[in-house]
Amino acid sequence: MAYSRLAPFLREYIYSQKWTELRRIQEAAIHEVFDGTGHILIASGTASGKTEAAFLPLLSLLASGRAEGQAAPLVLCISPLKALINDQYERLKKITAGKVPLWRWHGDVAENHKKQFLADPGGVLIITPESMEALLLRQARNIRRIFAALAFVVIDEAHIFMGSERGSQLMCQLALIEQERSAGGLGGCARRLGLSATLGDYDGGQSWLSQGTGMPAVLLNEPGEKRRIRVAVDYFTGGAAEEAFYEALYEQCRNRRAIIFTNSRLEAEQCVRSLRRLAAALGENDIFHIHHGSIASPLRDEAEEKLRSGEGPSVIAATATLELGIDIGDLDRILQIGPPWSVSAFVQRLGRSGRKNGRPEMYFTVFDHAAVPGCSGLSSIPWDLLRTIAVIELYLNEKWIEPPEKKTLPYSLFAHELLGLLGSLGEHSPLSLCGRLFAMPPFARSSITKDDFDVILGHFRKCRYVEKTGEGLIILGTEGEKIVNRHSFYSVFPGEETFKVIFEGRELGTVNFVPPPGSVITVAGHAWLAESIDGGRREIRVREAGKTGEAGRLWGGGGGNVHRRIAEKVRQILAENGRYGYLGAAAENALLRGRRAAREAGILEKTAAAIPRKSGDTFTRLFIAPWLGGAGMRTVDAFLKKPDIQKKLALLSFEREGDFYFTVKTRHDEETFIKTLAEEAGALRESGGSLFPKTIPFTDKYDYLLPEKLLVKQYTANMLDTDGTLYIL
Repeated sequence: MAYSRLAPFLREYIYSQKWTELRRIQEAAIHEVFDGTGHILIASGTASGKTEAAFLPLLSLLASGRAEGQAAPLVLCISPLKALINDQYERLKKITAGKVPLWRWHGDVAENHKKQFLADPGGVLIITPESMEALLLRQARNIRRIFAALAFVVIDEAHIFMGSERGSQLMCQLALIEQERSAGGLGGCARRLGLSATLGDYDGGQSWLSQGTGMPAVLLNEPGEKRRIRVAVDYFTGGAAEEAFYEALYEQCRNRRAIIFTNSRLEAEQCVRSLRRLAAALGENDIFHIHHGSIASPLRDEAEEKLRSGEGPSVIAATATLELGIDIGDLDRILQIGPPWSVSAFVQRLGRSGRKNGRPEMYFTVFDHAAVPGCSGLSSIPWDLLRTIAVIELYLNEKWIEPPEKKTLPYSLFAHELLGLLGSLGEHSPLSLCGRLFAMPPFARSSITKDDFDVILGHFRKCRYVEKTGEGLIILGTEGEKIVNRHSFYSVFPGEETFKVIFEGRELGTVNFVPPPGSVITVAGHAWLAESIDGGRREIRVREAGKTGEAGRLWGGGGGNVHRRIAEKVRQILAENGRYGYLGAAAENALLRGRRAAREAGILEKTAAAIPRKSGDTFTRLFIAPWLGGAGMRTVDAFLKKPDIQKKLALLSFEREGDFYFTVKTRHDEETFIKTLAEEAGALRESGGSLFPKTIPFTDKYDYLLPEKLLVKQYTANMLDTDGTLYIL
């Protein structure tokens, strides 16, 4: 019996909580941890007891090891958020009752607490990948000692890491730890436990968890009871409807305990400000709080505690910061402004409600600034509403969730890890450095080659990111030290860091992104051409752009990263006549208008379709709708920007209109344009030609460190769908 295998203090805890029995997923995990030899992926619904499934047996093992006088075993728990670390720490503190050492590590934790762990590194350490990066850099000479008794690695909210730069960074960190443990003769690879409530691809999850270890991963999956899910969708459009939009939102959360999810910090701020204004006008209590990454920790903690306490109604407007498993008590419903970024986000957010009664509720309200009632053409189609319906349908009826993204050429991360290795472990021969990097799973599984390594190393020497000693060893250069020694180096995703914009030695202002050289940015009310990037000084040197005509097209290849499956679902919704019972009257009417507009435009049957000519037009206007998602849209954008293609298509101009279509102007008639488009796309596909945009957007944090040759290769491989898109065209 699983229960009897647990340590006495854990059995006492279970009794104190008045549990009548363990859940099936918990019993299975207890036996697998005690009896298995491989990794474990625990995939079950929100609030299904995954944390206890992992930690009840792990804490038993830790307690028994200490009781027998062995070296204190270590369980490393990787968590994506500081708030989640704090939540897990408090939960585990109640369970352990002081029987097992428990540690947390992030920027707000006292240095004395960290020093105590470093002095006696055993028990459970809960940490983010960014804090792990700092620990490995600062304690490089102690890595073997700190992780000598590492037995298990728990990866909480594993789906957040899969297919992301942070997840790849984590795998590099674990590989480095195992390399050092192996070099010190400290035993085999630590077992891994992945926890996830939002996972659509179990095989991919198992493969991701076990990468680089040669050990299989066992899946423990408990679908749980089928729950009745309630969703509703309201729709508003036009400036005059903004007041009605917030009034409806206010009614949906009035006297309730709820979270309002938004897709941006600005949207969350606007939401709370508007709802507070309504509450004041009605003479009602202000129950509204805000929660996002730019809010001070005490204010975020206060907002969480208001919900967690269960004392009266309370509403938080939040970004993704409250998507994850922080314990905020039982909620009446979840509200969502606009479409969620992904199906995964929808499922994660939906799971925050209905924990007590088993009936999750989610109310969507779409305020469409782009769709213009009464207009003809595709501008009258409610694209945000369609994305919302597509996300709901893909999950509720098809149980589909986005699989992890795969980057075949992760040069940006490769550059980061190269500098990180030199920063932590010091000098390496080129051969040793190359061997260490390619032993890391993200690069061993990629298409990066030894020649690419040589190109990066040569470029880094030229830029003084690294230097070569008289003995032929590679060390950090002066510019590389500046980068590695910055706090921002610990993360591999763009954060809040800023770059100064410098013109002729004078600072014009700052920006929170890195523009590619040759692109145009707007600072202090003027357009500037980015000439060079100084990563060490965090400076962008610019010159006056003049009237180049390029400013409006700077980010033409960017936009949202809508998954291809969502784009295809939007097309299907427009093409069919089905009705959706969760749509309000305004949403249903908007859908009917959108279907009519799409059919009249002809974009459901053809990739390109002509727009009726206006009186006096001397050119042809067309829509191009590839229905291929973000990668497909970026590919069409790059294709249409090629000078030879523009000439053959007699292209006068083109504009990307959101996430689903383009409008183009050409001197050709419709038939000639469509025929030429197909021929040129086919010829490029047959020849294996590549699409090299004139200006390559920086998509990953350390792109600015890369030579242009590899930056082009990376963008083409990771961000475009050349073969599939050219085939459709």
